[in-house]
Amino acid sequence: MSVLRGSPRLLAIAASVAVTAFAAGCGGGPAAPAGGARQETSGPVAAFDAKVRADVDAALAAQTEQTNPVPAEGPAVVPGKKLVIIPCAMAVEGCARPAHAAQEAAKVLGWEASIDDPAGDASKMSAAIKRAVSSGAHGIVLNSIDAAAVQGDLRAARKAGLSVVCDMCGDTGGLIQSVSPPLEENERAGYLLAQQAYLLTKERFGSAPRFIVMLDDEFATVRARAAGVKRFIGNCEAAGAGCELAAEGRHLAAEISTTAPSRVVQLARSNPRHNVLFAGYDAALHFFAQGLRQAGLADPAKVIGISVDADVANTDDIRKGGFQAASAGVAMRRVGYGMVDDLNRLFSGGQPVAQGISVKLITKANAPASGSWDGDFDATPHYLKLWGKP
Repeated sequence: MSVLRGSPRLLAIAASVAVTAFAAGCGGGPAAPAGGARQETSGPVAAFDAKVRADVDAALAAQTEQTNPVPAEGPAVVPGKKLVIIPCAMAVEGCARPAHAAQEAAKVLGWEASIDDPAGDASKMSAAIKRAVSSGAHGIVLNSIDAAAVQGDLRAARKAGLSVVCDMCGDTGGLIQSVSPPLEENERAGYLLAQQAYLLTKERFGSAPRFIVMLDDEFATVRARAAGVKRFIGNCEAAGAGCELAAEGRHLAAEISTTAPSRVVQLARSNPRHNVLFAGYDAALHFFAQGLRQAGLADPAKVIGISVDADVANTDDIRKGGFQAASAGVAMRRVGYGMVDDLNRLFSGGQPVAQGISVKLITKANAPASGSWDGDFDATPHYLKLWGKP
């Protein structure tokens, strides 16, 4: 889902969500029971708890045509356009799904659309952008490639007149004209996941959440998600609700299946009171969970994992009541259609619009029966109607 800037390659790994915990009280007020959670019925902790519950309930609810509407109006389809779609890596689920959807949507409009897969290699990402320019493309669709990683090439593409949109990217200097979902939605995803953890730890452990936060700060989206988790912890502490940041760790995307899982195990052993592990994207948490299981540290009766993306394997773990308790999902097929709609608006001389895409918390209670979560309704007919297509 996001792209790694490592040495000397960028390895992109897609990624990402919801976990809950109730806080054990700090300071004055009623004594905490043996389980550790304070049983307050009034005061700041109770008010905080009520707000968390309301936010989580809203984020768990089914998305509808009314809550997440497709744009109702738009320009006529501009004919004869050519797109190049550049994902972080087609081997990564969170990059491949929106890339395929964008290609499908472009072909619905009668446009030429090809996928140029850099396979997570920074130099190949740059080369793909250069090829797009030299091929006479009118637009570029990026998936999980931050502008900062390829800003020179994007600047040249924009100067050559190409329009650029992206899924799950950080922008630099306005080089990307539309980011879907917006970067702020990633911060909200992290906050919602922490809220879910607040409720879940109360329910399962009778304790406030004590977080280990793993950060891959190569990516703007992942930094935003981690910032959302830590903002919640700060708000929880201010309310006297007992949340803690037990430890922080860092990793690169290139390390998620190699050295990073062992570092997560070491952090878990060094912080035995932690009961929540946050990872910035599901691909990372999948490997971290494997390492923790091998070390006997992934008992869902003692600790839970939360992350972003609702990937297939992660959603399956959630569905089965495993170590991962929540994920923040995005309707990735719809994202692909939304990016193409924004390109058509740009080609028409207009500006991108809000595409109505937001994250949804996925837990055992609302996980789909199989596969990943990819939306609660099919937005495709709405886009076809918008574009005047049968």
